Amino acid sequence: MFLTVIDIISALFLSAILSYLLTPAAGLFANKIGLLDKPKSTKAHAHPTPLLGGLAIFTAYFLAVIFVAGMDKKVAGILTGGIILFTIGIIDDRFGIMPKLKLFGQIVAALIVFRLGIRVEFIENYYLSMLFSCFWIIGITNAINLLDNLNGLSAGITMIAAFFFGVLAWLRGDLMVATLAFALCGSTFGFLRHNFPKAHIFMGDAGSLFIGYLLSVIAILGNWSAPTKLTSLTIPFFILGYPIFDTTLVIISRLSQGRSIFQGGKDHSSHRLALLGLKKRRAVLLIFFINFCLGLSGFVLSRVKTPLAAVLIALVAFFCMVALGIRLGMVKVGSAGRRKG
Repeated sequence: MFLTVIDIISALFLSAILSYLLTPAAGLFANKIGLLDKPKSTKAHAHPTPLLGGLAIFTAYFLAVIFVAGMDKKVAGILTGGIILFTIGIIDDRFGIMPKLKLFGQIVAALIVFRLGIRVEFIENYYLSMLFSCFWIIGITNAINLLDNLNGLSAGITMIAAFFFGVLAWLRGDLMVATLAFALCGSTFGFLRHNFPKAHIFMGDAGSLFIGYLLSVIAILGNWSAPTKLTSLTIPFFILGYPIFDTTLVIISRLSQGRSIFQGGKDHSSHRLALLGLKKRRAVLLIFFINFCLGLSGFVLSRVKTPLAAVLIALVAFFCMVALGIRLGMVKVGSAGRRKG
């Protein structure tokens, strides 16, 4: 299907409006069927909260993409993988699901898009490319899922990252990727109004797995150019830098404490910022700002003309995140994320 700039803008606004309008209805339905996220020691909220925000995001994205871009083989495959992860998330939110089954579903979704030719291009060997592509999709999917620990955090991070992917794809003339990215940006933006600063509804695993999967696929699908091959590869890493950073911090922290990396807790970067004295809302806004700066770094990398300038930008951004990681890693937290006495 031939797409225009008007189509891209339509995908953005249509998905945002649909998501904004559907989210309250999803909350009412969640209350009716008793699908609520109840407070516990590893979570930050104090009252039972509806969990079906992901349904609004999923529906808004699905309808916007189908209406604007149509349904070719590649789009159908991407949406099929999204349906698989959304379904797994719904089951997990309602009944709970074994981590192995959740991982199996993620592998199936990753293999579907890989078979459609959506894979990392810098690895020529078919099987190595499959391995890395699946690792990337599963890793980013779970990073966004794990980041969903404070009001608005995953939705806002996804919105910012999708925006930068959309702009870069638009400037390169890849309007299909831009449409997919801006539809994701809009659907998370519409939901965010109901989830931040005060959360009237959560997206649940159904939403976080779905949007994380879409971000990972869009990152692979796009062609992000920079002066050197290495800096070209770093562009999606910077745009998705904060989820990668947070997951890495949590993994290192839990392994150093001899804890399972799959054990929940208030030891994410957002919780550590709160322990340093920031209110939760300000911690989320600070993370949004950091993620925006990382996305902007990726954007600048794609526009500079000389390899030296690209390398310097990448190094500055990288060492800033390392310094932040060291500082947050010094915050003492217990298994449930409380400050140790």
